[in-house]
Amino acid sequence: MKKVTNRALAIFISAALVSIVSPVTPAQANKAGVKCSKAFTFANKNALVCKKDAKGKLVWAKNVYNNISGEIRVDGSSTVTPLIAITAEDFQKATNKKARVTVATSGTGGGFEKFCKGETDISMASRPIKAVGEADKCAAAGIKFTEVILANDGLAVVVNPKNNITQCLTTAELKKIWEPAAEDKINNWSQVRTGFAKTPLVLYGAGSDSGTFDYFTEAINGKSKVTRPDYNPSEDDNVTVNGVYNTLGGMGYFGLSYVLENPTKVKALQIDSGKGCVSPSTATVQDKTYTPLGRELFIYVKNSSVAAKPVVEKFVSYYFDNAPAIVKEALFVPLTSAQLTKAKADLAAVKALG
Repeated sequence: MKKVTNRALAIFISAALVSIVSPVTPAQANKAGVKCSKAFTFANKNALVCKKDAKGKLVWAKNVYNNISGEIRVDGSSTVTPLIAITAEDFQKATNKKARVTVATSGTGGGFEKFCKGETDISMASRPIKAVGEADKCAAAGIKFTEVILANDGLAVVVNPKNNITQCLTTAELKKIWEPAAEDKINNWSQVRTGFAKTPLVLYGAGSDSGTFDYFTEAINGKSKVTRPDYNPSEDDNVTVNGVYNTLGGMGYFGLSYVLENPTKVKALQIDSGKGCVSPSTATVQDKTYTPLGRELFIYVKNSSVAAKPVVEKFVSYYFDNAPAIVKEALFVPLTSAQLTKAKADLAAVKALG
């Protein structure tokens, strides 16, 4: 007997359901015994899509994005990229590929530069836009925007999994390692704290166009973009992951999601900002005990793009319709109830532009 592929089975079941009743509702799909799979989208007036609910369970839902089309250009933070990449992939499927979302990664600063030149519709950011040097450039170019909070993240300081020198560093020790004066002075773990093993210290971190770089340097060194120059920078956090993994005395920093994605390659250190050692986690980021390296993540939506291209507002709405599942899949920290209230207000502001 010839093997029936999932795609062929989906088409067969879809046709069968449409012949049973059209339009098909989620309840009718369930009653007909059709197993929910993300590969199945029913092409009828009330097209159904299989999606994850807040608990991660696959459920049938009416696909309100079935007739959406158009192109969206997104650029910016590598930290935010996993959230938007998942959203883009699922959104394009929901529109039966009539919508196209291009996602590039130039870092938060690089993304704002393109955004304020009018080259993109949405800019991803791992920090708020700067009033001087970014927002003012957008204003000068006549580009108005709406800030939308997406999720939370913790910046993790990581070491090689085989590095057992310490499980925790103070923020003062991190500054001692990363401040400009540390160049040519702090190149061995034994120079960080008395009693630490003599192991060469090799540093990896975010490039200067990254919001992660801005956030880390300000939180640890007291001023954005101020750091020792003799480290290995990259806009791609995976480069930092591999650098630390291949260097016994390596240290780096990036978003918590990359730690969760690479548990065998890197180990996150606890951070002591004066109240004891705290590990980066969902709970400590949300309750703000993981300080000063907990942060919020954003997108900036160009108002004129929303007005001219309905697909832009639909894309942002799609994210919030599916945010619990997307945030969980991308390994980020969900919004608190207070943040969610703000996010709903942000979304309402975007919708009002359409």
